[in-house]
Amino acid sequence: MAVSFLPFDAVKNAIALDDAQKADYLVPLSDLELEVGEKGAWLCLCPFGTFSVSPIAQGQICQKLGLPLSYLRRCPPWLQRQNLSFWLSRRQRKGGKVLLRTKGEVLRAFLSPSFSPFDHRDLLAVLESLPSVGENLLPFQFALTEKSLHLSLLAPEPFEVTWDGQREKLHFGVYLRNSEVGFAKVALSACLHRHACGNLFVSETVFAKVHLWIDKKAIKERLSSALERAVSLTAPKVAEALMASLSISLPSGAKERVFQHAAKMAGQKALKDLLALEYEREKETSGSGETLFTLVQALARAASQLPDAETRFSLSRFATSLLPKGNGEVPFLFVPSGR
Repeated sequence: MAVSFLPFDAVKNAIALDDAQKADYLVPLSDLELEVGEKGAWLCLCPFGTFSVSPIAQGQICQKLGLPLSYLRRCPPWLQRQNLSFWLSRRQRKGGKVLLRTKGEVLRAFLSPSFSPFDHRDLLAVLESLPSVGENLLPFQFALTEKSLHLSLLAPEPFEVTWDGQREKLHFGVYLRNSEVGFAKVALSACLHRHACGNLFVSETVFAKVHLWIDKKAIKERLSSALERAVSLTAPKVAEALMASLSISLPSGAKERVFQHAAKMAGQKALKDLLALEYEREKETSGSGETLFTLVQALARAASQLPDAETRFSLSRFATSLLPKGNGEVPFLFVPSGR
């Protein structure tokens, strides 16, 4: 399967387009009002305008006020309005400010003043300034959601290995994630792309920084170091672990436990059926039998078919987490319950 790369300009243009109408306001809590319409839509009123409240900001408001969002959403609009008004007034007595991050007429985030913005355009500017990016690493997959950015960069030249007597091409790279609304850290992981099937495996985090006291010069140095480490050390280790998984047979019930956990993690019961289908398909095409290799391949292949970038990322990283660690550690889902 040929690897198609994205032009950096396409990523830059998408981020620039997404930046349109974004604004930040540091507002005293005493200047805020919260309303709930008859149909349940939340509104935030402040000196800079009236904004509809996104689901992400709703959760952050409830966290700030000490209200359980799940309870509030079960309440009728009039009771939601009473709860928000009462608990906001109590919080306003303590004083303080809040950072409102908006886009057009939508409040996309309700954050602490200590939140230090490091936006998607900032991350891209850092990446473009690194010598290895643009030559040795090219954009492969890119997605923007209301919660976060997802960007994978791969080495254009594949690395050839021999697995089970067959030569295979792998692309090493990095996977970056960032959130402008407090949903996730600035994070970098190693990733591995199998040329033959197109599956992407995402490692555990190599670098992460919360959005507090961010020094853009320091983060550039740390990202550069983490990027080199991920490509030269972590990604090859993922490849070795994937190769080792060919010789690991699945214990009884392990496959079912993994499928159940993946479906629960994704919030999709139907995912178990897709995983079962991909598992049988992988067994047939690769001849790998009832092995850990077949299992993680099925997880990665199913992940690539999911429309939501957040779920794709979580499932790809989950698949990679099941690979052997080289120290005899057994993936937790392989251990029968009750042991």
